[in-house]
Amino acid sequence: MTAGRAPVPARSAASGVAAIALALAAAWAVLHVTAPRVLGWSRGAGTVRRGGPLGVRLFGRGGPVLVLIPGIAASEAFFGSAYDRLGDVATVAVIDPLGFGSSMDAAVQPGAFAIDRHLAAVTRALRDLGLDGRPLFLAGHSMGASLAIQIAAATEADVRGVVAFDAPLYRSAAEASDRVRHMGWFEALLSTGPLAHTVCSWMCRHRAAAAALSVILNPTMPTAIALDGVRHTWHSYIQSFDALVAGDSWAGAIASLSARGVPLHLVDGASDPVPVPGRAASIASSHPTVTHQTHPGAHDLPLAAPAWCSDLLYHLISPDGAAPAPG
Repeated sequence: MTAGRAPVPARSAASGVAAIALALAAAWAVLHVTAPRVLGWSRGAGTVRRGGPLGVRLFGRGGPVLVLIPGIAASEAFFGSAYDRLGDVATVAVIDPLGFGSSMDAAVQPGAFAIDRHLAAVTRALRDLGLDGRPLFLAGHSMGASLAIQIAAATEADVRGVVAFDAPLYRSAAEASDRVRHMGWFEALLSTGPLAHTVCSWMCRHRAAAAALSVILNPTMPTAIALDGVRHTWHSYIQSFDALVAGDSWAGAIASLSARGVPLHLVDGASDPVPVPGRAASIASSHPTVTHQTHPGAHDLPLAAPAWCSDLLYHLISPDGAAPAPG
């Protein structure tokens, strides 16, 4: 054997590994550049500013204020440029919920992410940014939908309407766990429990690696959204999940909004496995100010159908008072 030259089997193995890596990278790239969610997304208008403890992307020149709230383990990037047109009819505040995205908070004390802490953080952010005292619309996705409902019920502001996309309206923690399992075994494993805690703890210690892994594992997701998906802690995740997803405080909030005559629009993806079948329709039948509709899609409706969701919000807010677009 010639000195300094690698054995042929070793070179062949290395070449095989390299070929596999290149094939996987090519497959990822094809999935990414052809994914409808990637093709339909680009970063939205405005820049992230600090409002109290929260990061808020602010844009628009309209008189009313529209608050947009992403779901758990998401960030303001979720609402991309398709929502920029809402700035024509409202001043738009895209808020990262307490403990997530640009509002990530390493606080670990009990109750740090209870409902009242979330509500107080949003109230302070709007006040610090000079957005209080104006007509208010709220819209949120998933956990952000639950938070939007709770904010609307708790505030003394002039709330004109609420849109809840893919809202997890559960009666108990057991029901929440059951519905999460409908999303798949992987989501169920990483939602709650010891394994989820272990993964989240590793992520906190190796956040850069976790961000890269998030991008790799989500080829059909816009890269910026996948990167922001790791910007939270175990405490912000599990406490917020318990407070805003696994409980039934939404029921009293909806009753309060109904008593005040505030319109609430429950909007679900037609193939979304997260909502309890029939619950949103039942709520709508019990409260005259609540409507329910579905649109083709799963549990990422504002990202998968951004033009349609943006149009719904535009018609809700626009001065002509047009009704939301039909499902």
